[in-house]
Amino acid sequence: MQLDPHQKRSAHFFAGCGGDIWGMILAGWLATMAIEVNKWRCKTLRANYTRNGLQVVEGPIQAFTLDRYPALPLLCYFMTFPCDHYTLAANVHDKWSGDALYLEALREIVLRFPEIVVIENVLGMKKFKRVMETFRALPFYHCTEFTLYGEDFTHQRKARVFLILTRHAYEFSPLEAYRESRPGTCLGDYLDINAPLPEIPPYIYTRLDGAYRDRPRIYYPSQVEPVNLFTNYGRDRSLFLVWDERAPRNVRPFTVREVANLHGFPPGFQFVGPLNEAYDMVIDSVLPFMARAIGLALDDYLAFIPQLAEPPQSLGYREVLSPRQKRQQMEEAMAILQESALPDWEGSAKHALQLQLW
Repeated sequence: MQLDPHQKRSAHFFAGCGGDIWGMILAGWLATMAIEVNKWRCKTLRANYTRNGLQVVEGPIQAFTLDRYPALPLLCYFMTFPCDHYTLAANVHDKWSGDALYLEALREIVLRFPEIVVIENVLGMKKFKRVMETFRALPFYHCTEFTLYGEDFTHQRKARVFLILTRHAYEFSPLEAYRESRPGTCLGDYLDINAPLPEIPPYIYTRLDGAYRDRPRIYYPSQVEPVNLFTNYGRDRSLFLVWDERAPRNVRPFTVREVANLHGFPPGFQFVGPLNEAYDMVIDSVLPFMARAIGLALDDYLAFIPQLAEPPQSLGYREVLSPRQKRQQMEEAMAILQESALPDWEGSAKHALQLQLW
């Protein structure tokens, strides 16, 4: 199907700082709307994407209604509902309960039935049978499942599951077929060695001296082995350190810019907010290079299908009032008439207004 590039519009739910948005833009898609509850992530979205025409909706998705959608059709919904309760760490702390936000994602899908839905989450989501069954068996959609590994796209380990739901049947190729060459071959290619040293909190030295159970992992600029994902780096930057001879003890934390480089954000991308928030929003984001591969794969899907699927339409809404409701409405209307009685000299004008109430 021949598609005008301006029709390739996407909406992004639980958007975070927009890693999926940047990747889709790299693939030629027009990110049109983003919904996010965290104020710092919303500020980051506005700082980087407003010039691209992105509408940022700030607030809980539970308060989002259909009238707030853009008037333009949105072909792709990109859903990245939070993964905190799907992780193995949540299982360790007896919080491995999943969450209900996937149902909020489902609501947006079934009220609009877009041509394409992309769902991203941690591998732990696959352990939740009801969550996976919901999207694998969703009527009107064909579901294709992928597991992607960050080290295939950049120097960052980050395994994620993606579900691509399409209204037409299509045999996707492995998404790795759409990847670009990695930006660098060793860790040093991603480091910002000319920037000033970041703040080194005292607890880093405490961990180096063996006061905590786990010793820090020290990475060297020359290493070609990908780095682990710095989970919880916003709260504790002592477990993963990089060798830097400028630092007092030759090690320091990774900077926000370096973590962003590892994820695949461009050099000029701004992260707005306190330092801890900035780390967390990068680490929680979709790897842009993964999202780019998905955007390119969706181009091939759109080129293959004969036409866009017709979304199912609502058959209408009608309320049947009980005798009690009708009586209450009549009593309320009569009370309004009695309370708003006007002098005779205004009677004719008021009479016309009263007729409109009925």
